[in-house]
Amino acid sequence: MEIGIIGGSASGVFTALLLARKHPDWRISIFEKEEKLCKKVLATGNGHCNIMNRKMDPKGFNHPEFVGALLQRHPAEELLETLRELGIALLFHGDLVYPLSYSAAALVRFLCSLLDQHKVSIHLGERVVGVADGKIQTEKGKYPFDQIVYAFGGRSSPQLGSDGSLFQILERNGYSVTPQRPSLCPLKSPDVPKSLFGVRHEAKVELTYHGQSFFSEEGEILFKKDGVSGIVIMNASAHYKPGCVMFLDLFPSMEEEELAQLLHAAYRSSPNQFLQAILEKPLADFVASKFQKKAQILDEIPRIAHFLKHISLRISGLYDYESSHVTRGGVRLEEVNENLQSIRHSNEWFVGECLDIDGLCGGYNLGWAILSAKIVSEAL
Repeated sequence: MEIGIIGGSASGVFTALLLARKHPDWRISIFEKEEKLCKKVLATGNGHCNIMNRKMDPKGFNHPEFVGALLQRHPAEELLETLRELGIALLFHGDLVYPLSYSAAALVRFLCSLLDQHKVSIHLGERVVGVADGKIQTEKGKYPFDQIVYAFGGRSSPQLGSDGSLFQILERNGYSVTPQRPSLCPLKSPDVPKSLFGVRHEAKVELTYHGQSFFSEEGEILFKKDGVSGIVIMNASAHYKPGCVMFLDLFPSMEEEELAQLLHAAYRSSPNQFLQAILEKPLADFVASKFQKKAQILDEIPRIAHFLKHISLRISGLYDYESSHVTRGGVRLEEVNENLQSIRHSNEWFVGECLDIDGLCGGYNLGWAILSAKIVSEAL
């Protein structure tokens, strides 16, 4: 059996390895337009590679019912065992799963050594320009295969090789593709002053649309020159709607009255700098600028406490693909069956980010790469 895999992504590499272990006599080839495999993996988890989430909660994905059905067949513990069977020792930080090396680079080197060991043919620097009649056409030639697996990325992080160009090939071949947009990225806001650039603070983040809350999560936020970032913000970006408003509670563990009492105590100690008892100076100055009645500032403290727990920011949009971790959108799920096999061409399959599946931060997207590779390798 000849297997052609389009894309040297995590999903493509795991699919190749699982197939090679299951069918050592099959000839498997990976086509990657970049000069290295798994370039995006190298950048995950701040270089540590958060490879999976121990929970793999279906609610962490944009299509929970679809992914949930697949996880019932291959639960998270089974996926972890699959990694161990490949020889990947694991490290756990709560629900976050890392390679024991705590190094994305080490993991990629290990995966490449496994590909070499299993004699998987790697075509680096070879861009795919067409697929038809069981043949993969590249800039260098045409290759016939019995089965073809699409494993390319979306449009996010184009500096790492993902440009979404292969979606055009799929559309030419009759596949329906949902529009793409950046996800897991910072959010733009005209209400963030440049003076807050670089300031970090723990907060509860809430997104509302026409007064109705539709996302809430706590975590560290990072103020940028024209917006906000941080893991909690990236998760919020997955739920973004045009016209939504963000509310920040900078002290979610405290009630307003308790916060006001703390501010009163700080004011008695240092009337001119009392906000810096609880905030970095740029943030303290920003808050102070909202309350200009200096002579009556003591009377304003209840309102200041309320403001600190209800800062509203208009959200004007998402950051671009270069700042995003994953792409929302891709091949419509109606184009595949429960084994991620094409309903149009029985010899074509889909894994990873090229499908309209994306997850939250915390190992969900690499977890999807492993899960989808497992599904396809079992079905083949």
